Amino acid sequence: MKKRSIDFNFIASAILTLLVILAAAFVGDFYFDLNDDVLMKDILSGAYTGVPEGHNIQMLYPVSAFIALLYRVYRGLDWYGIFLCTIQFGCVFIILHRVMEKSQDKVVKIATALMFLLFFLGGILSHFVFVQYTFAVGFMSGTAAFLIMTHEGEKKGDHILAIILITLAYLIRSEMLLLTLPIVGVGILIKYCLTRNTLSDRYSGGVQISSYGEKKSLFKRYVFLCVGILIGLALSTLLHKAAYSSTDWKEFNALFDARTELYDFQYIPDFEENQDFYNEIALSKPEQELLINYNYGIDDEIGTDILNAVAQHAAKLRTDEVPFFTRLLQSIPLYLYRLRYIAYQKSYEYPMTDAPLNLITALLYLGTFVIYFFSGDKKKRVSSVLLLILLFACRSTLWLYIIVRGRDPIRITHPLYIMEIAVLAGMIIMEAGNKKWFSVTAMLVAAIIGGAFVPNQIGTITDEMAERAKMRAHYDALYEYFDQHDDSFYFVDVYTSVSAMNGEEKTFSEKMFEGVDNSFANHDIMGGWACKSPLYYKKLEAAGFTSMQDAIVSDDNVYVVSKTANDIGWLKDYYKDKGFDVEITKVDLVADVFVVYKVSESF
Repeated sequence: MKKRSIDFNFIASAILTLLVILAAAFVGDFYFDLNDDVLMKDILSGAYTGVPEGHNIQMLYPVSAFIALLYRVYRGLDWYGIFLCTIQFGCVFIILHRVMEKSQDKVVKIATALMFLLFFLGGILSHFVFVQYTFAVGFMSGTAAFLIMTHEGEKKGDHILAIILITLAYLIRSEMLLLTLPIVGVGILIKYCLTRNTLSDRYSGGVQISSYGEKKSLFKRYVFLCVGILIGLALSTLLHKAAYSSTDWKEFNALFDARTELYDFQYIPDFEENQDFYNEIALSKPEQELLINYNYGIDDEIGTDILNAVAQHAAKLRTDEVPFFTRLLQSIPLYLYRLRYIAYQKSYEYPMTDAPLNLITALLYLGTFVIYFFSGDKKKRVSSVLLLILLFACRSTLWLYIIVRGRDPIRITHPLYIMEIAVLAGMIIMEAGNKKWFSVTAMLVAAIIGGAFVPNQIGTITDEMAERAKMRAHYDALYEYFDQHDDSFYFVDVYTSVSAMNGEEKTFSEKMFEGVDNSFANHDIMGGWACKSPLYYKKLEAAGFTSMQDAIVSDDNVYVVSKTANDIGWLKDYYKDKGFDVEITKVDLVADVFVVYKVSESF
């Protein structure tokens, strides 16, 4: 009977997961959401340097090396896309299987499974279509939290799987895992405290039996869980640092940090107003223009020292810097707005709306409060309310943190909702045996909310697919042009590589699993986060160059690509500043948007 039950739980979970996969595949098509994931895929697959690379800069080395190894074994598949999709749909299966396995009561099982299924379809289906590694990491962290919250007994399997998920998430994107980790920590505390409350001294044959041993064992179990998580993170960090310990990678990491500070937190000061400063660091106006248009890869002299100097000077000049406490106070109204505003999504990301995630989360807070407040155990009632307050305080702190920093896109905020929903749903499931109908009601109402947003989610994905099709019509033509001229090499202006129509259509991204070609790409952008990395120089070497600046003017088969809306005068000014009198000739026009230029030295 037990075997048949296990088989049913597995099969039912697999079928429900397949429904989510089919819904995503039927409504849309799998995309890398952002161009960052595309470049990471190119590095891992070997399309960037010609050889699959384990150092992909954005991920920690162990997982990056593993994916690169898959490409080394066989380069005909989109392993990075397969990896991300497997993670996300794997998390769907783990959550649904845990619901099926955990809930002994059929009514509770059906209500909880239905809630999660419709949450996946009505709340986050678009993330299964437009895949991004940041969201995947948050989803893994939420799945780990749900495993911890629904764990029972002394079996170590749940905690081991949770540690694996958290460690893998940290390897994929450490910053996002660390952002969600406080809620995991609160979830561990909630689970420990509520479980401990159920352990009490009892009498048998008139003799009191102490629960001290059980409480001590419980404490050890959760200490080991926390230690296991810390060991996983520490070991991952050590392996990563060892892999990036060479001099060239250390130098690039310093440049990467300087670039991040300049572009993410500062700005490029005006040249005329700061000419003395620029003269002091020996940066000319044409070179400063490279910083503005991100094409600084063409100048070998622009390195860490220059980027740091400009960033530090910009920081000194800032007069609009609002004190942190003031920014915090200014963020509270936006936070409260995001908390309460309910509307159907008008588009995939902007303007942002958090429904139905915020509505489901609010409902689960209310349901959890009611379930535990009417508990017959006064101690459980008090502790659960205090723990709910702690959870809400934790989420509020994280939300205010990302709003103050101006970093609140849906790939970050939606995982934060998933974290809360995982913890709250876990608390409800823990008490479902005592408050069955309260629990079932909460889950069914959440399911209804999720279901009500399914048509909106489908419409949002359909509209986004249409917009991306317009973008692809341009970029597919450009990449086909590159392929047709495989004996040439093309350096692409950074803004051109991001948007073909200056913000009038979606920014560049690629479909997964379509036209997979992981051979060496005969093009590169003139800046970006991989610029001047060891991989960048390896790509130049593979193309037969030592420097972008020299290759553009000295090699007959090297061209520059920019969109028609761009003024290419900056390139002529740059070479003139370097002592080259160049002539820039229009060679080709691709898709009525992209202009191919030949830069030749005049004699």
